[in-house]
Order: sequence, then structure tokens, then C-alpha cells
Amino acid sequence: MRINHYSNAFNKNRTMDLNETKVKAKSLKQNSVQKRLLIGNVNTTIASPSSHRIGFTAVTTDHQMHMGIDHTVHFPKVITNVGNGFDPFTGIFRAPVSGLYLISASILSHSGQEVRCAITKNGGDIANIFSGDSTTYSTGAKSVLLDLVANDDVWVKIFGRNDVHIYGYSWSSFMGVLISP
Repeated sequence: MRINHYSNAFNKNRTMDLNETKVKAKSLKQNSVQKRLLIGNVNTTIASPSSHRIGFTAVTTDHQMHMGIDHTVHFPKVITNVGNGFDPFTGIFRAPVSGLYLISASILSHSGQEVRCAITKNGGDIANIFSGDSTTYSTGAKSVLLDLVANDDVWVKIFGRNDVHIYGYSWSSFMGVLISP
């Protein structure tokens, strides 16, 4: 009987140990998943929303006529300017913080006109936009991902020819958003 009693006590303790081990393992696994989720959330969301929420959208108002090479296209009607990086008076976006930005522009040309523009970073052309047709209005657009350093400037400028006409009345636009600081 004594052997049986010890044997039963041993098996009972062993079963409790196995159950405790399973509970601990499950708890560790849940904690690990929670930690990964928390860490993932820290990496995928912005740690300091007030300092890293950056984005702008601006559009043309009046037609911009007789523009020449290297003239900046202006987008004076601001729809969104979170972070105040876009200057509607100059048409230039200055990156408030370093990070990866999505920048996009669309340009509507007047009927029968050709427009050649470039998305420009600190004076260097990054991507070209062509808009033009011999008989009707035409839109050209481009989107780029740019790794910007704080205070880098980005704007849209005319290149290739003089006496260019940009259609106004919100038909042409310029936008950018911080994707990742």
C-alpha cells in the first residue's frame, strides 16, 4: 500500500507539474505575442503623433500663363497642411522631419498646349511630368517616394520650353505625406 500511495502521490505531482508547465508555456506564448504586437505597434504607428503627422494637399486656383523654364508651379489653395511643411506662397514643400515621403503632382494643360514639369528636390529634377495634346486638355501625373532629410525642399517646376500654360481652378494638384519617419 505504501508503494502505491507514493506512486499515486508521484503521479499526481507529475500531472500537476505537467499542467503547470503547459499553463506557463501558454502564458509565455501569449506574453510573447503581446510583446510582438506591442513592439509592432510601436514600429508601425508613430510614437509621437503631434511631431510626426505630416501631409499636405494643395491645388491651383487661377490659370498660370506664360510660364518659363525653371518657374515654380504654384498651388495656392491648401486643402491639407498638417505639419505646416507646405508654403502656398512659394509652392515649395519643406520637410519638417526626416523620413520617407510619398510625393505626387498632377498637371492639366490647356487645350492644344504641351506642359513639361519636374518634381524637384533641392534643385535637382527627380521625376518628369508630361501633359499635352494637340486638340484637347490633357493631364499628366507622377508619384515618387523620396527619402527626405529635415529641411529638404520639394516643388514642381517647368522645364523644356517657355510660354507654358497651367490650367487652374483646382485641376492641377501637388501633395505629399510622411509614410515613415
